[in-house]
Amino acid sequence: AAMIESMDQGIGQVLDRLTALGLDENTVVVFTSDNGGHGNSTSNEPLRGSKGMLYEGGVRVPLAVRWSGVARPGSRNDTPNITMDLFPTLLELAGAPLPLSLTIDGVSLVPLLRGAPSLTRQALFWHFPVYLEAYAGQTGPWRATPSSAMRQGDWKLIESFEDGRLELYNLREHPSEKRDLAATHPAKARELREALARWRASVGAPVPTTRNPAYEQRSGAGREPLPASGRSPRGRAGSAGAPRPAAARGTNDPPVSSHDH
Repeated sequence: AAMIESMDQGIGQVLDRLTALGLDENTVVVFTSDNGGHGNSTSNEPLRGSKGMLYEGGVRVPLAVRWSGVARPGSRNDTPNITMDLFPTLLELAGAPLPLSLTIDGVSLVPLLRGAPSLTRQALFWHFPVYLEAYAGQTGPWRATPSSAMRQGDWKLIESFEDGRLELYNLREHPSEKRDLAATHPAKARELREALARWRASVGAPVPTTRNPAYEQRSGAGREPLPASGRSPRGRAGSAGAPRPAAARGTNDPPVSSHDH
């Protein structure tokens, strides 16, 4: 609560300063976060998971925009979007062209800010091909293991690279992701898995399959490492909704290598 109050005061100081300088009418202010709340510091209930996880508690974050004279104060739009959308959005707001030399992962949110009900994008994707160490006090060595996820409409799929396991959720009916529908909706799970694989291929997002020789598995901790085959992963962000962590060291080194190459 104290941190929220402090943040509120800080944002107020920024907005007050813009007004004092006469810049508030032609300055767009964006408030967001790069990940969900830290698991040991807060609760993301009713969402499952936390920072560093592909569950909604790790990737669903606030986004508030003030655009004086255009975005209606107090309005709300529930269209899913992702952090990479801010780059083309800010370019459009500034009247700058998209760089032709780059492949842009996001889309501009300006239509939503102007009152459009939705975007034409079909899906959102996340790629997290690394191991992330557990929070202090958490059972097991890993908070997250190599995986990808996608959301299409109300449906969300998470694919684990360790064993190929699929998790399927309907976020409109079960936003807490406590009811896995992969077994009861196999056709939908297969459809999204194929779409996720096509997206990974289109952006060059490799799946980790090579053992990390530096890994020393603790007795009875976690799953077995991946089989020794394929190539080392490359930390490409693609449309990932969470930052890439540095690899853990020592006995907590991940069982597959996670260096760039």
